[in-house]
Amino acid sequence: MLPKNRARYLNALPIFIIVIAAFLRLWQIGVIPPGFHLDESFEGYEAWRILTDATYRPLYLRGNFGVPPLNAYANAITFGIFNQLGQPPGPTAMRITAALLGILSVAALFPLAHEIRKFDGNNTKLSLAFPLFAAATLAVMRWHIHFSRMGIEPIFVPLVWVICSWLLLRGWRSNAWGSFVGSGVVLGLGMYTYRGAWVIPFIMLAVSAYLLAHSVWTGTFARKRVVQLLLCGGVALIVFAPLALLFTRNPELIFLRLNQLSIVGQTGSPADNSVQQSFWAMTKMFGPFGAVGDADPRRNLPGAPALNIWLVIPFYFGLLLALVRINRPVYVVSLLGLIGLLSPGVISEYAPHFHRVLGGAAPTAIFCAIGLDQLWQWRPGRAQFVHWIAVALVVIGAFVGVRNYFVRWANLPDLFYAFDVGLWDLGQWAADQPADSTYISPRTLEHPTLAFALRETDPHARPITFDGRYIFPLAQKPVSPETYVSIEHEDFRTPLLLPGVFPDAAVEREMLDANDEIYARFYVRPPSATNRRPPQIERAVELGDGINLVGYDVQPETLNAGGILYLQLHWETDAAPTADWTTFSHLLRVAEDGAETQVAGKDGPPGNGSLITTRWVADWRILDEYQLALPADLAAGEYLLRIGMYQASGERLPADERGIDLGVVVIE
Repeated sequence: MLPKNRARYLNALPIFIIVIAAFLRLWQIGVIPPGFHLDESFEGYEAWRILTDATYRPLYLRGNFGVPPLNAYANAITFGIFNQLGQPPGPTAMRITAALLGILSVAALFPLAHEIRKFDGNNTKLSLAFPLFAAATLAVMRWHIHFSRMGIEPIFVPLVWVICSWLLLRGWRSNAWGSFVGSGVVLGLGMYTYRGAWVIPFIMLAVSAYLLAHSVWTGTFARKRVVQLLLCGGVALIVFAPLALLFTRNPELIFLRLNQLSIVGQTGSPADNSVQQSFWAMTKMFGPFGAVGDADPRRNLPGAPALNIWLVIPFYFGLLLALVRINRPVYVVSLLGLIGLLSPGVISEYAPHFHRVLGGAAPTAIFCAIGLDQLWQWRPGRAQFVHWIAVALVVIGAFVGVRNYFVRWANLPDLFYAFDVGLWDLGQWAADQPADSTYISPRTLEHPTLAFALRETDPHARPITFDGRYIFPLAQKPVSPETYVSIEHEDFRTPLLLPGVFPDAAVEREMLDANDEIYARFYVRPPSATNRRPPQIERAVELGDGINLVGYDVQPETLNAGGILYLQLHWETDAAPTADWTTFSHLLRVAEDGAETQVAGKDGPPGNGSLITTRWVADWRILDEYQLALPADLAAGEYLLRIGMYQASGERLPADERGIDLGVVVIE
């Protein structure tokens, strides 16, 4: 029996640890991380649709290479609460959702660690401090803190593994049928959280097989254990059934992310690693081996290991102790969890990819706690203070981790682009602008960050977006000033083209990135400014559906085999086109007998798909460029250049014609 004061002290410590975890996950959540990057905004837009559209209840999010939906539903709830409080849905709300899940993971580690002690039996080598060390380690672990502050779904994985493992061990130890049912429910729900959680059923299957084998070996086998495990699996299958049925009817959904596996990646790509290389990268990710961590600033302090030196010491010590005590089931269960949750990183591109293996943070905390607990129990001779080394390692590790995250990482200039800060600010600005006089290049409305920023804008009153590297739209007779926003970090062409088209346009504003370099320029075209860039070759042809050709440019002046023919078509619109037309640009060899052979060509929607014809407006001039790659063995001579438009149905513009013959070009 513990003295009252000591018992009260121990009971207060879990609350203190959870408060620390909450503080580290919620402090400055509105500004760290900054911006609103693509993955977050995609799921945020889906959450907003779930909240506002009663008919939209997806079992799987088909965009962004396929995403399980539970995080979107969780964020829809948070958005609803924010609406009730008069706050706008957005990155802060989504990151609070993730923070709450992260805090819950820390809290759930207490019962799991307590269960590990009980499961280990009366002769356990783990003290009452073990659960405290486990939760404290996860609470201050920079790896887990980081993804508790991002509005994406990997933060579910540690929580799912912790609860599943706790309930399974509890059910096995205490013969509690309800615990097996609960473990099955959580296991099934885990399939709706994140693809990285899809490995957890295999981990639980391995754990179950081991526990059965161990019970046979020790003579404690009981048939009802098999029934209880089957009950757990059956409940999980029932919960998973709706998603499984969807996958059965749409098997392509399962394979949407196959190109992100290193074992099937494109040979020679920067992300392409052999399984052996990825395995070694995952092995080194905990340190202390220099720059061995995830190199992406969106996911990590670039190159930093998952654990700082103060936490990696007890981690490896705990791992060693687990191997020494491998004959005890709790250590095998923990090892299976660590290996299983890190396994997706072995076959994934860009190993070690920290958010794909985030589930490994929970068993990592368990092994840190095993090492710390052993130090806590170490009292050599009269040196009673030695056991406080364990507490010192956690405190110093916390200080270093917090500093690395909130000071070093949070002030990285790379975060401006990693988290789409400029695009998010631009989208919020565009939401307040008049639609018919605002143009943005090269990001389009299909980009989730812009789509979320403009979610409440009337679809017919949104800014005009286009990719200025391929196309440039302009109103022939504007009645008010127009603003062209060029994201010059990505669009090299619009800043070169626009001054030639509108010499009178003035730069009204410049948006700077974190390095004080130009991110975007805002050009204002006065109503009096007219188009100063006529076609090099005039050719007036009425195609139909409101579309007219007024001329074209061919560059360079001298064309050579193996080079690029740049063809810019100058279109005008009498009325808004009603159909989505594909443009073809073909270079033809014409034989003496009139036979034609295509030697080069380009078929595609205008603007490389960024400004399809159904988005064209009446009384527009559109400069639409196509690049035709000339074969290296193309013979010198004259070739015919032909263009036109068509649909998949076979309908063509001009109607019932092969196309428009622009003229002859000469290959030197």
